[in-house]
Amino acid sequence: MRTIRWDDGTRFDNPNARWGSPAYLLEPGDPGYVDPDPNPPPSPTKPKTKPHHMSSNATPDNRTILTALARNILAGQLSIGATVGLHHHTSTQMDAAIKKLGGDPAADPGTDANQGSQLRYRDCVDATSDARAALRDDSDGPVKTWLSGYRKVLTGIHGSKSNDGWIAAGFPPGTTSVPRSHDARHGLLDAARAYLVTHSGYEASLPQAGGSPLAITAAEALALSTAMQTAKTLINDREAEQTTCKMVRDTDVDALFDEVSSTIAELNGLLAVDDPRWENFGLNIPANPNPPGGVAELTVTAAGTGRELVVWPYAVRADYYRLYLKRVGTDEDFVNVTDPKDLEYTIKDLTPGGSIEVYVVPMNSGGAGSASPTVTKVVGA
Repeated sequence: MRTIRWDDGTRFDNPNARWGSPAYLLEPGDPGYVDPDPNPPPSPTKPKTKPHHMSSNATPDNRTILTALARNILAGQLSIGATVGLHHHTSTQMDAAIKKLGGDPAADPGTDANQGSQLRYRDCVDATSDARAALRDDSDGPVKTWLSGYRKVLTGIHGSKSNDGWIAAGFPPGTTSVPRSHDARHGLLDAARAYLVTHSGYEASLPQAGGSPLAITAAEALALSTAMQTAKTLINDREAEQTTCKMVRDTDVDALFDEVSSTIAELNGLLAVDDPRWENFGLNIPANPNPPGGVAELTVTAAGTGRELVVWPYAVRADYYRLYLKRVGTDEDFVNVTDPKDLEYTIKDLTPGGSIEVYVVPMNSGGAGSASPTVTKVVGA
């Protein structure tokens, strides 16, 4: 037996405690000793697990990443959707949302359904760019050439300096130069036509090297002005179509975002946070995510003086990417310069003519995936 001290932790209900003066505690082997718990439960053994890093599986805002994730979720829905109990957000709904944006190969070729709203929008953007280029080519080509000839004729009539004669002929006060903007050139064409109608004696034919003579006439000014107006009208039409196409595309992006987000929410109610089947849907295991898949390739292209655009494909389950840069001859080792969530990044303030080495590493809360190949490139001037 041993004496009980006030601070030794002995409980008042201990069957081996003898409270008195002095108080003492019976120990194994002492007469009257009672085993306080003859059948103690086994001590629980904690399972060996990796450290937990909760992942929210947030729906990405980036359209390219969103589409890639949607396709991965669709694959999971097709393979085990019924098994896990997906009923509200099925492969049929996801497939339809993907095809609205990305196109349906089964639809008639050339239709909006076959193209999808994203490609249709890109076509509208290209058509607008082509219309603007056509106006620019017309303005910087035949229109500028004609106005330069018109200016040459007026110089022989009114002299080389601005005066009332030049102003009457359509040139702004204080200048005899051919305007730079398309709108100003268009306005001068109209003024020149009106001027030559009332001054038909000033009309002329100027010889051109290797081509037909340049007709400085009211009729030619009208023809050029009409062509410019047609080009401007086409731009307005193309811009309106582009606006409509963008609205349709953005609506389809929002619909796909909602479908992906809602499917993830439904999975949250069906799968445990440590269920490995999350990965069948291209998603992270919430309680303990594995590192993402690798980045298979990387491209680096010039994006202006001292600027290089780095682009890479989506890595499954990646939340962001670490971009590493080494400026050959300057950096001793690679430097983590940024951690973008998107699939491209423009490196700026590089030395033209210098060499760089670049690679990216996909990341999530479970760690790092396989790095992309390292690309070496000479910086553009």
